[in-house]
Amino acid sequence: MGQVTARRTLRPLALALYFSALAAPAQSQTRTPPEKKVPVSVIYEAIAATNAPLWLAADLALYDKYGLDAKVVNARGSAPVQALVGGAVEFGAFSGSSAVAANLAGADLVFVAAKPNFSVISVWTRKDSTLKTLAELRGKTIGVSRPGSATHAAARLALKSAGIGDKDVKFLHHGGLPEIFASLEQGLVDAAFSSPPRPGFREMVDLTTLKIPFLQGAIEVQRGFLASRRPVVVSFLKAYVESLKYAREKPELAVAAVAKRMRMAPEAVRAAYAPHGRVWEELPYVRSDSVQAILDLYPGEKNPERFIDNGPLKDLEESGFMRELYRK
Repeated sequence: MGQVTARRTLRPLALALYFSALAAPAQSQTRTPPEKKVPVSVIYEAIAATNAPLWLAADLALYDKYGLDAKVVNARGSAPVQALVGGAVEFGAFSGSSAVAANLAGADLVFVAAKPNFSVISVWTRKDSTLKTLAELRGKTIGVSRPGSATHAAARLALKSAGIGDKDVKFLHHGGLPEIFASLEQGLVDAAFSSPPRPGFREMVDLTTLKIPFLQGAIEVQRGFLASRRPVVVSFLKAYVESLKYAREKPELAVAAVAKRMRMAPEAVRAAYAPHGRVWEELPYVRSDSVQAILDLYPGEKNPERFIDNGPLKDLEESGFMRELYRK
């Protein structure tokens, strides 16, 4: 009797388990799938501390937080501009002067955020150099990267502020920052223009102390992309602006992000934080005068506003995003 009773008891239980097992796949299929992230790529041109907010946003998974599956890509020379103009990437994060040159050649790129509005470039010499001021660079050979790059444009602006024209110096162009400093070390150039840090060399002038308006770098998109996929641009800027907040308020995070990419000890990077911290803004609207400083290097072009669209950042401000981010 005990065995019969046991069978009668187990049979309903077995049937219940059987039918629940059959139902499980159906239930799992009707479950709401995780939200799919929008794939985007952002390309930048220099391994330099100015890109700390881009890197930090990746390290803190901020792109993911705002619904983006973002790839942060480095390429040298003119490749970043070509990639953005050709539509191979959605976002650019390169020099304002490169984007202006591309537009004057027929592209239709637009600045949607600054990184930053002031030059964060320094003048570097060898440690044994006797050069001390910008005025002493007259007649010297200056190391910069490719023509029209941020280092080239910043050098021209800085020298202009000291009364030195393009014909008063010789610019030696290079493919990237490592090559510039190889030339400086070998004595092929007398001074080099680059953002800090640059261990082993002497910082002659920190241009951030001069507060020269200059869109050294920016977040750029194609105007058509902004028109058709504005929410994606706004999401990207949410990640970028939140990253700026962390970079400004928690220097150790920005230092770690830079040290990781530049393959330097954090101690070597910390000195470079101060000049960048001076120019990072809560809401990085692109300033007309920072773009005009670039246009002044091109005869005939005098309308900076046609290169700028601060609308997506204004969306963030008016939506309350900034107020919530900073708990104002």
